[in-house]
Amino acid sequence: MTLTRKAAIGVATAVVLLGLLVFLVGARSTVQALWQTGWPAFATVGATLFGLMACQAAAWSRLEREAGDRIGYWTLLASTIVAMAGNVVLPSAHLGGEPAKILYAGKRAGVAYTRVAGIVLLCKYLEAMSFVAFLAFAAAATLGGLRGVLLGPRHWPFGVGIIIMTALAIVMCGIMWLALARRWTPLAALVGACGRLGIGRAFFMSLRQRSVRMELGASRVFREERRAVAPAFVWYVFTHAALFVRPGLFFWFGWGTRLNLAELSLLFVAGQLMLMVQFMPSGIGTLDGGTISVVALAGMAVTVPQVTAFLLCVRFWDALVVLLGMALAGRMGIGLFRAVGQSSGAPLPAKR
Repeated sequence: MTLTRKAAIGVATAVVLLGLLVFLVGARSTVQALWQTGWPAFATVGATLFGLMACQAAAWSRLEREAGDRIGYWTLLASTIVAMAGNVVLPSAHLGGEPAKILYAGKRAGVAYTRVAGIVLLCKYLEAMSFVAFLAFAAAATLGGLRGVLLGPRHWPFGVGIIIMTALAIVMCGIMWLALARRWTPLAALVGACGRLGIGRAFFMSLRQRSVRMELGASRVFREERRAVAPAFVWYVFTHAALFVRPGLFFWFGWGTRLNLAELSLLFVAGQLMLMVQFMPSGIGTLDGGTISVVALAGMAVTVPQVTAFLLCVRFWDALVVLLGMALAGRMGIGLFRAVGQSSGAPLPAKR
């Protein structure tokens, strides 16, 4: 089955799940909540999404300049939009669209794909490490403000789960930092281990060589260009902040409802943890049901139809990004689904 067909089936299933969610919540109350929302609240969801991608492109641009590549900011922003479209369509919130990002930027700027991939890998490391730092802050705020609920006799497994997942994320962050600082190549080691299994040995050995070059390139920039790494890290913190404030802005502009720091932190932590185990595009189903459950658990001053209206607004802007990403990829002669399909096996072409 081709990736395009898989994506089409996933999108169709996602639409059915959204329809089922609206049916269970109540179509009339959901439509009423959407009508009451107003355009300012609706616009904040799109503004935070595109602001997030603008910050990601700014971090990438800072690293590319220090690496000596002449790739313009608008090219990097377009590449980021293409990647986000792939991330939305595939059940992978952070990795599915990266091959499309590399193909778009490399082809548009005439830079070797392997060189672009090295900087993109460093970007993913920095994004992950900044995410862990922000996650730790949000987890502390959540447990501090809602400890009576999350660590109480009824819901303590949820609170303990947050602690365990945050601790594991911090450990992984430390490993990534050491890998960059000490020129380790964990991805190449993983690929080499797959090759030693005897299946597709030639392919995995070739992929291992590319992985080594890519990881060493990322490590070199990290070690030698510290004046670019710190600003890029800060830009990535801004991307997490955009996701953090998005529901608070929506409910404030829509109904004048204020969510406190602990409630915003809980939505952020729970949402990110649910996206780690998603099975449908953009986490449809698990994220929606999980968000509604979290709101009920914390006793937030928003109704289920209002939460459903927020989730539908998020889906609308996600769909808009997918259409925009497909259009940008098409203009460069890159099929979005073919490009993101590179992540499932085929190596990137070694463009010079």
